[in-house]
Amino acid sequence: MFDAAFTEAFRKRFASRQEWNRPEFWPVLTDPKRASQLEWLSLTISQFGDSQRHNVLQRLQTNKHFLATYNELAVAALLGESDLTVEYDEKFPWKDGVLTPDLTLRSATGDLVGLVEVWTRFRTTEQRGHEMQWKELRARVGRIPRPVRLLLTDLHHTPSRPPDSGQTRKIAAHLDKWLQQLDTAIGATCEVEGYHFQAVSSLPGLRADVATPSGTDWQTADMVRKSINVKVSRYADLASSLDVPLVVVLAAEPVLPLSLDMLREALAGSQVIAIGLDPFTHDPIPSVSIPFHAKDIPAEFHPALSMVGWLEVSLDEPGTLPGFDVQSAARKLTVPLGEHVIRDGCA
Repeated sequence: MFDAAFTEAFRKRFASRQEWNRPEFWPVLTDPKRASQLEWLSLTISQFGDSQRHNVLQRLQTNKHFLATYNELAVAALLGESDLTVEYDEKFPWKDGVLTPDLTLRSATGDLVGLVEVWTRFRTTEQRGHEMQWKELRARVGRIPRPVRLLLTDLHHTPSRPPDSGQTRKIAAHLDKWLQQLDTAIGATCEVEGYHFQAVSSLPGLRADVATPSGTDWQTADMVRKSINVKVSRYADLASSLDVPLVVVLAAEPVLPLSLDMLREALAGSQVIAIGLDPFTHDPIPSVSIPFHAKDIPAEFHPALSMVGWLEVSLDEPGTLPGFDVQSAARKLTVPLGEHVIRDGCA
């Protein structure tokens, strides 16, 4: 898929930029250590039509869309391990416009057998507000050409307030040198200007990122179900009119307390809450009013929804995709989904 002509054009377009200002897709295409990652991405994209391949490649080179597109391709790769043909951004005329599901599934004979939507947007308004206070630090750390996620750590020593501009410049410069060292491995720690950092995981893109204080964040079963229903409400009528199953895949952002276990409980109708306590804040935990039902209520969805999936992303391979059948679905996804998919029933 990524032939010599495309790779050369990509290099020429972005090589003159500083490393931090290149697209997140840069190391995937140019770093020999990413060969396995590039292989499965290339194989997945090569199975799309010409216009879809063009759209995917454009989105991968745009940092705003890189991660969401990467997740969509991971889902496509996992679903494509079966006998399904997976299409990207297929357009369906609908009412006065067009609807474009993330992925469409077709059988070996070309029959449409399912629509798939992938969603990663779960951060609350409160969390986004807290993150804005740390925008300058995140921006400068985001220029460091080492794809590692950093965590501010050490409860008793790290300040809970963001550094000023002068401190931010010094911190970013120090972290740049530290991360470029050959012995800087996942789990390593660094202290600069009174702030303690730890390298906690690798990232699929080009640059470093830092998980900054976001206050106490939470997710409830109701919030998970509502997130699913946002996607369902947009595509339920289309799926019903086409007489095909609708699948919604959740790919939670790493900073959130949402998990596969919580999704399982939410689908079963359990009253659960997951709280992400900020490990480096000195402020008291805020008091929050969170409504609960008087008893557990089994999840209810539009009959068009057939399955809910959970994407666990990876780098050298697409990852895993557990799926949960929705028992109230009008249509079942009967085509096998491949060896990576676990199909549990949900009450």
